[in-house]
Amino acid sequence: MVSKFRESFISKGALVGKPTTVVVEAIEAKEVKIINIESLEGAYSSPEEFDLAYERHSAIDSLAEYKIYNFIPMTLKTAIILRDLLNEAIEASSA
Repeated sequence: MVSKFRESFISKGALVGKPTTVVVEAIEAKEVKIINIESLEGAYSSPEEFDLAYERHSAIDSLAEYKIYNFIPMTLKTAIILRDLLNEAIEASSA
């Protein structure tokens, strides 16, 4: 697997209002292009800092249950569909 793009950003968590870091990564594996989205409660300044925190939380079951929100690997085609649906939802919510 080869990572072609990996960036993170911090937003306010929609459910609990705490900072949440999201990492988006584009990966090529064999003949498949994958888009991966991960998020974790907390403000982490880089994907590397996010990875360290993710590993810490994953190692402690009680924390992992509520700190790690999702792990969503998807193909490029699925990511495009998700993008289109998110754009529609954003437009609908601002009308």
